Formats: sequence, C-alpha cells, structure tokens
Amino acid sequence: MGGAGDAAGVLPATPPAGRGRGEERFPEGLLEGLLEHLRSELAFWIEQENRAGRRPGDSERRERARGVIGEWMVSLAQHRLVIGAPMLDAAAEEGLAGAALAYAFGTGPWEKYLNDPNLTDIHINGFDDVWLVDRRGNKRRGEPVAASNDELIEQIRWVGATLDRSGRRFDVSSPVLNMRLPNGGRLHAVMAVSLVPMVTIRLHDPDLARLSELRSAGMFDRAIESFFCAAVRAGFNTVVCGGMGAGKTTLVRSLLNEVPPHERIITVEDELELGLHHYADLHPDIGVLEARAPNVEGAGAFPLEALLRECLRMHADRIVVGEVRGPEVLGMLLAMTSGQDGSLCTIHANSTAEAFERLTMYASLTPQQFSRAFTYRLVGSAVDFVVHVEAIGGTRRITSIREVVGSTDTHVLSNEIWRPSPGGWAVPSGEPLRAEPTLRRLIEAGFDASLMQRPEGWWDQ
Repeated sequence: MGGAGDAAGVLPATPPAGRGRGEERFPEGLLEGLLEHLRSELAFWIEQENRAGRRPGDSERRERARGVIGEWMVSLAQHRLVIGAPMLDAAAEEGLAGAALAYAFGTGPWEKYLNDPNLTDIHINGFDDVWLVDRRGNKRRGEPVAASNDELIEQIRWVGATLDRSGRRFDVSSPVLNMRLPNGGRLHAVMAVSLVPMVTIRLHDPDLARLSELRSAGMFDRAIESFFCAAVRAGFNTVVCGGMGAGKTTLVRSLLNEVPPHERIITVEDELELGLHHYADLHPDIGVLEARAPNVEGAGAFPLEALLRECLRMHADRIVVGEVRGPEVLGMLLAMTSGQDGSLCTIHANSTAEAFERLTMYASLTPQQFSRAFTYRLVGSAVDFVVHVEAIGGTRRITSIREVVGSTDTHVLSNEIWRPSPGGWAVPSGEPLRAEPTLRRLIEAGFDASLMQRPEGWWDQ
C-alpha cells in the first residue's frame, strides 16, 4: 500500500445508495453522508501514515474509523440542534455508527447473516429473494438485502473492493466475483450473464476443528476416530470425497490438526478455507498458498497446478490441496509419491468407489493426457485411503472408508473397510485391513483395532 490511490482504495469512492428493507432506516441521507465523510477521512489519514512509513493494520483502521464516526456524530448533533431538527436517540446513533462500520469493513446488510453461527449457506437471487440454510439443512427465507438489483450490485462491488486483499472488480466486463470473506466464508457473485445479480455464500464452522468434536457431533464413532488419528500420524495419503456442503473441508481441517507440530505443512487452495494458520499453536511451521485468477488483461494467473510445482521445492512434510477438480490432480499425486507422506486432498464424488474414476477423469484433463492405465497405476501407488462424507438429514456422516491395495491397467484395487449402514453411517464391513504394512503401521501410531468390534448406537440400523 502506498500513496493516495491506495488509501482511497480502502473504501470505494461511491458508497451504496441505500439499505436493505431488513436494516434499520435512518433519516434521509445520514448514512450516505457519514460513509462519504468516513471514506474521505480514512483515505487522508492512511495517506499520511504511509508517507510517515507506517502501514496501519485492520485494527488501527477500525479504531480510527470509530474516532471519525464519533466526531461526525457530535457535529451532527450540533447541526440538528441549531436548525431545530429532532435529535437522534442513543439507539439510533448506535445503529447508524454500526451500519457505517459494517459498510466500511464488512458486507453491510448481509453482515447479520454472516455473523449467525447457525447458518451454513446464504443464497441471494436478486435483491428481494434471499434464502438461508442452517446447520441442520433447513431452509428459510431471509429479509431483502437491498432496495433494488442495482443497489445489490453496488453492495457486491463494495465487498469486492474493500474485503479482498487485492481488490476485485465486479462489472459487465468482469461479471463473476470469487473471493474469501474475512470470517473464512466463500463468496461467489455473478451479474450480467444471469437474469438478476446472484450471490452465493458458503460459511464454515470454526468451532469444529478437532476429530473429537466431529465424533461428538455424530459424524463417526470411536473406532473411526481412533483410525483417523492413527492414519494421520502414520503418514497415510488420504482423499476425502463427497458432495457440496457435505463437510469435506471441515473433516480435512480436523485431520490436519492431528499432525504433529514439528511437521511442515503447505496448503494449496483456490480460495482459503482450511484456515490452518488460525491454529498457530498446532502448526507453527505452515505455508499457505492461494491460486490467483488472471487480471482483466488476462495476465497474472497462478493456477493450482503451478502452485503445486512450487510446493515440491518448499521442503514440506505434507502437502494439502483444498479441492482437486482439474489438471492439478497430477501435481497432487506426484507429491504423494515424492516423499510427502500423509498428504490430503478433497474431490467431489458420490462414493469412495467413484472417487477413483474422478481422479482418472481429472488426469485426462492435463496437457500430457496420460492414458487411463497410467493414471490407475499412479492412483494405486499414491493413495492409501479414500473417505466419503455425506450430509444426511442435516447431519454430516462418514459413510465409507476404502483402503487402496493396488491397481491394474483397468482399475484401482481397493477394499471397503467401513461401508454405509441402512441408516447411512459407516460401520465395519468385515473386510480386514491389510496386516502388512497397513494394520501394523496404524497400531504403531495408536489405532485401537478392537474398537471395530464394539457396536456404538447406530451399528444395528
């Protein structure tokens, strides 16, 4: 950051014109006037700080913004007193200040939804068609977030310009916006190519970060918890598959939080979702890489496959890909066979068996266009376990765990160690883990194999 241009970029020059119907209304023009004053004062202050060699962080900017708002409120009260206008009560002043901060450092009318710990998804199909999905899978209507679609577009531009590290455009020439929100959620927005502007936000539950918490939430039983802990410590390469919103990222985050703290982890993601850097006590040596889309001139792209090539030079003990869905699969599989034992990735697949076909299909998208026989051999030598997670009736559950035991030119050889029960939870299938080296390594890493013979609640379903 440097200079007036960068300072002005903290807040867009034109604030949103109005408010959603669900947001508190203020006397005409007050919020707009406060936002314009706040933008101008912050831009000037940041420019002065930069010239002095200081680069204020987010907390300093927020503190300065609160001071500017307080001074503006005093001036407003004096002005309304002079002209004989009604004074704002304490609640209105507090609401006005909160709305200004929400616009300046957050998402404005959406902020209340983003801060709701019970929500997992927010769907905005035009300014007045809002849907909210809670953690039990229930869907309900939300309040409109704007007064018109044009205002909704301005809100999206505001979010892209202020909350993204590099400032993202959102207009007719750049009609798609993909970005990570400060709370770790993922935002996707589209305009011009859709009938109305649309926003899709996926939220994550940061409280579910350990395997014991996932077990308590009903995702799996003690046997699978013991297996997961041992598989991570023993350095088995694992692919986690499932559908959208099934809990793949949450599971991978919890698995990685079992990695010993002395190991170096490098994560590679399209959008930062794993958030391992928030657990500094668990991962003191971590590198976080995020893919970069091309700019409006079509230059500057840095895709996942390029990042994975760089990972191989970073002396990582484990490499993690947030989601494999294209040619980056080759880099991931090569990493798994190049000494990065215990690496993980996620893919979209409806079952553990389907995961192998997905990996093979993605490999065919690489410039090398490897044969299916080569890909089967590569998957068979790189992957140790495939785990399937699914959301059933609002509850996320492990449904299947498959051990890879080899490959041929026509398919990957595997045994389904845990299979879906009639109720959907994973239960022991009766297929044994290979004694050598799998079971031996798991037991050495702390796996209690006797737990697989102890039914827990849902086994009789």
